[in-house]
Amino acid sequence: MRRKFSILYVDDEESNLRIFKDTFRRNYIIFTAISGKEGIEILDNNTIDLVLSDQRMPEMTGVEFLRYTMDKYPEPNRILITGYSDISAIENAINHAHIFQYVQKPWNEKKLSSVIKSALSIYDLEQENKKQKTELIEAKRKAEESDRLKTEFIQNMSHEIRTPLNSILGFSGLIKESELPAKEQGRYIDIILNSGNQLVRVIDDILEISFLETKQVKVIDKKICLNDLFSEISIVFNSKANENEIPLYLKKELSDKESFLVTDVSKLRKILCNLIENALKFTKEGFVEFGYRIRTDCKPVSLEMYVKDTGPGISPEKQEIIFSRFSQGARDLSNSYGGLGLGLSIAKENAILLGGGITLESEEGKGATFFVTIPYEPVN
Repeated sequence: MRRKFSILYVDDEESNLRIFKDTFRRNYIIFTAISGKEGIEILDNNTIDLVLSDQRMPEMTGVEFLRYTMDKYPEPNRILITGYSDISAIENAINHAHIFQYVQKPWNEKKLSSVIKSALSIYDLEQENKKQKTELIEAKRKAEESDRLKTEFIQNMSHEIRTPLNSILGFSGLIKESELPAKEQGRYIDIILNSGNQLVRVIDDILEISFLETKQVKVIDKKICLNDLFSEISIVFNSKANENEIPLYLKKELSDKESFLVTDVSKLRKILCNLIENALKFTKEGFVEFGYRIRTDCKPVSLEMYVKDTGPGISPEKQEIIFSRFSQGARDLSNSYGGLGLGLSIAKENAILLGGGITLESEEGKGATFFVTIPYEPVN
């Protein structure tokens, strides 16, 4: 429903103000002022869509008042109400105050109503055009930013693929062409295997985000033991945590018998692995902790999982965009620490597919905690 327009009428004759208000208050929000000074105060404290002013007033004429409104509040249209003898005032109003129209006194209700409607109609169109122009400029900016970030992503993807691929080709050639001691050969083979795994992860992320974008991913629910899943993930990441000399803690709320539930284990594993991998990547000292709890304080009852680290933290402005694909926040992190910067986006999309979501609590320099909440469907 369209809001009522607000009209300000300035006139030094109170009888004119009363008649104007009684005539138009059913259709508009009417403000009246007995002087230009009082009119300025109303303009400074209210949103006004149309300004009308009588010409002959003490202290400040109608033209002077309307000229002030044009300089400070140019958007509302302006109407001058004047007598037959004020030709010079009309010329000044047109030339200097850019009035929409002038109306001669004594004004006719029907004619004045028509002028007001026309002025407000044009004002409304101008505001709508201004809004659309602003939206188009913002959409253009976002599109250009998205294109730029996608270009950076493709360049980064090329780097992330070429780096392990060059290692695989280079060390394979060394093994083939030279007679190496068994120990040296084994070291080269380990490098090839690690590079191959890195390449597979890059390709998996690209395929995953492509499937998520095209809505080709289906949720496959089945019974799982949550404690077994968390213990398995802990074992997988413990070696990396030990390499970084960062303790990895696991906290479980339920017993093994109580921790059976129904969900898509593949997607849940992807979410947790992406979050823990990020936490270990960014944490140089302190610890990483992950676990879960059952939220009985909300309806429906939910499973809340978390991954907490003591890394550099994430600034408030980046927290809003960190989960977006091709966002500048994700790009900054991937540029600093390597990777494609798709892990958080993939985690968020999978959490949504499971009927939940991801939230973040963080302060710069004080680490970050990611919370993943999904519906809790226990198996009795």
